[in-house]
Amino acid sequence: MTLKHLVLSLLLASLAFVACKKDGDPTPEPPLATHAILPGVGIKEVKLGDAVQTAIDFFGTPFPINSSVNGVYTHYIIYTSKGATVYCEPTTNATFDPQMKLDRIRLSAPFDGKTVKNIGIGSSKTDVKVAYGDPTSSHQTNGDKYAIGITFIYDNAEKVKNIDLEKP
Repeated sequence: MTLKHLVLSLLLASLAFVACKKDGDPTPEPPLATHAILPGVGIKEVKLGDAVQTAIDFFGTPFPINSSVNGVYTHYIIYTSKGATVYCEPTTNATFDPQMKLDRIRLSAPFDGKTVKNIGIGSSKTDVKVAYGDPTSSHQTNGDKYAIGITFIYDNAEKVKNIDLEKP
């Protein structure tokens, strides 16, 4: 067998091996980074729809606050040192209950997580548009809202100052 035949045989064997991979075989995704921001889902460690106790376990001891309009209460917990505010689903109960469900999460400095598209607090508006395209709606004060369950709110320098996560 000549070198030419050997190389050709190896090439054909390699092609046959590659061709055997099923199209339906999923490509494994890399593990999520700590504090990964997941649009429409939450963050890696605290998900929308979880009991608020999950946020308490992750962020620490709460000091619950609430506001009410027409007898409907919105309970929330501000973790200033962590850069997170977690909001419970609206309820008619004036008493905070750690089993209430998480409805929305607002992230701000010093929260250090990023989306899988590498967007986080301090990212530029230009970087957000490159990563996510045009928003579903845009408002100077309320930011750029995307249908996937994420809103970016910018400071005067057009840097991300808040990221709101809610179900789409």
